[in-house]
Amino acid sequence: MRLLAITPPAALAPTLDPAVIESWLQAGAASLGVSVLLREPSACAAAILGDPRLIALRRALADRNLPALVSVDPRALERDLGELRRADPPIAGIQLRGDPSPALRQRWREELPAMVIGRSVHGATPTPSRFVDYTCLAPIYPPLTVQPGVHKHAIGLAGLRSWASVCDDVIALGGITPANADHCLAAGAQGVAGIRLFFARNAEARDNVRALRQVFSLRESPGPNDHGPQAQRRG
Repeated sequence: MRLLAITPPAALAPTLDPAVIESWLQAGAASLGVSVLLREPSACAAAILGDPRLIALRRALADRNLPALVSVDPRALERDLGELRRADPPIAGIQLRGDPSPALRQRWREELPAMVIGRSVHGATPTPSRFVDYTCLAPIYPPLTVQPGVHKHAIGLAGLRSWASVCDDVIALGGITPANADHCLAAGAQGVAGIRLFFARNAEARDNVRALRQVFSLRESPGPNDHGPQAQRRG
């Protein structure tokens, strides 16, 4: 997974057009690996899975065999586990909110061994990514999607580098655009995430994904005299 599309809060986007998924695919998102995080701040898994705004999106993802993940409270395993297992269409995994502890991550991993598990982390002090498949680090830049009453301090590329030195699975979130995505990859991110980046108007979302694909392509295609880390890993 190199692209993580995060659904916008209902207060900012009362409706979502499932056709945006086709816009991503037209721009080549499948070649990078794209997943969608179904997220509503503070909502439980049952509320997210039952949200009429998200049901059509989930079905469109399932029809195209694209992974859907659910944002969950890491402390609510007993409450949410059954809902996640019964989800129809099935979900591919979860993302644990709020800098989950290793003990909480381990509990979820033991209960959902076959699912993708990610974690949301914040701040400039890195912690190892044990028991999870990826680490979604935010915010790198000031967020483009502003939620009333929520203030987030951007950690910058230096903070991203610190995390990438400890985790090899970092997904960069917060103020990401096609113009700055390459800086995040250069700082060690394996992928990028966003809300407006992917859930803009369909044409804009398509253009964003097309530009991101170009960013990844240029970074991962060494020139004839390139003997740097990217080329060495292929050797």
